[in-house]
Amino acid sequence: MNKCKKCQVEMDKHRLHLGYSECVECSSVKKYVSHTIYPHKTGAWIQPVSEEQSENLSRLDRRGVGGSKKAKGVFADKSWDRFLENYLNPKPPKKKHKSKPVVNIFIPIKEAMKKVINEFDSCGYESACQLTQSLYTEDKISLVSKSKIINELSSLQMMTTKQRKFMKKLQNNP
Repeated sequence: MNKCKKCQVEMDKHRLHLGYSECVECSSVKKYVSHTIYPHKTGAWIQPVSEEQSENLSRLDRRGVGGSKKAKGVFADKSWDRFLENYLNPKPPKKKHKSKPVVNIFIPIKEAMKKVINEFDSCGYESACQLTQSLYTEDKISLVSKSKIINELSSLQMMTTKQRKFMKKLQNNP
């Protein structure tokens, strides 16, 4: 009665008490391993799991103890060693190239404003905005000039036709 089903060897009483009918050598059940669970900073507890589950849990657990996790920061990329090497043996400073200053020659804002308003009168608001953007893209006007022209266009767009005609008369007859 205390014999293994497969090999007929005498079995341990503890194994029988646990409900096994095969000896350790004949058994197909894999041994359990422990997985440590940390519900908070201290006070970890052990959970018995199979080997496959243990590997998966260790991979997922941020506090896993196995060597499968990669180091981060100073230890992983050995930046401390590089820092120390650079500190002890500094490289000579690189030569700085002197760059020539870029001089933008913009057209006067009044001239740009006239072009844009003529475009507004002949083709409309959208076309005038596109002309303003193209002048800015081609470096013919500055960003500040572009914003002033767009503000002027917006105020012209909001006016009625009568108001626009009145504004033209004021500009032509000072």
